[in-house]
Amino acid sequence: MGDRQDTGVVLPEGWQAVVTTAILLVLPSIWPEQLGWTQGFVPIPICYYLVSLGTIKAKNLLINAVLMAGLAASIFGSFAAFVFTCTMLPVGIIIGKAILDGESPPKAGLRAVGILLLVWVAFWTIYGSLTHTNPYQEMLTSMDTSLTAAGDLYQTDASLSLTDKENITNTIQMLRELLRQIAPGLLAITALSTVWLNMLLGQWLINRKLPSQSTWPPFSDWRFPEQLIWIVIGSGIAAVMPIGGAKVIGINILLAVGALYFFQGIAVLAKLFAKWSVPKPMRAFLFAIAILQGAGFVALAALGIADIWVAFGTPKPDKDPASE
Repeated sequence: MGDRQDTGVVLPEGWQAVVTTAILLVLPSIWPEQLGWTQGFVPIPICYYLVSLGTIKAKNLLINAVLMAGLAASIFGSFAAFVFTCTMLPVGIIIGKAILDGESPPKAGLRAVGILLLVWVAFWTIYGSLTHTNPYQEMLTSMDTSLTAAGDLYQTDASLSLTDKENITNTIQMLRELLRQIAPGLLAITALSTVWLNMLLGQWLINRKLPSQSTWPPFSDWRFPEQLIWIVIGSGIAAVMPIGGAKVIGINILLAVGALYFFQGIAVLAKLFAKWSVPKPMRAFLFAIAILQGAGFVALAALGIADIWVAFGTPKPDKDPASE
């Protein structure tokens, strides 16, 4: 599974990979409103080509793709949006290297999340200093504006009583204050969800196209280190403390760690579905219900935590995968 040591120029067929990667990199900067969401899937081709071509050729491919996309973004789109899209590149590199090296998915995923958050903070800091803006404050202002607009819409509804309108106003004000407090936790959840989804899709693509080079276990066997439960306990205690600063920090950490156990809960549920031989269409339906329901987040996170002590259909590994 080691790196291929080819050091020659990228072969003609390799340019198809260069162009594909460059297109995915540049599209969000040209049509941000319509295709901005594609930024989140940039790591997938990076991961795939790293595994299929090896480190040397993948490095050449990535350099060519970034230069090509950067030139196109400078001419036809927003270069700042292109640079932000490039913040996703380390995630693809980390996932691809982890598959090549046989590193455990939880360990690789946690490292990718940490790097992604650091790169995002660095980008926003540099971008803010260059443009004399505060991207984080602009994000909060945008959330405030959306909630205010929703409140104004209800205020014009003639079918609502004055009491209802007052309750809605108070609720929206509480939501505005809450969102400002938990914005860091929501940002961490965004990074976690982005990395988790790319790991799943990357593994699926490798298993489908390069099964002989797949080194990761099935998703249902992914497990986070058991020591993570102490962070849940500590942040939970902080979240109920009367001290404002400690309370806010505890809530944000609890949200982020809760997202991790939510993902582990999905893995446990997938394991149970396989054990019970639930038909795949029914699995998709039940997953959708569990994920889309508000209570589903808490239920799946609790299931993920329970997996620490309960063997759901398969024996526990002798060694924690995240510590390998």
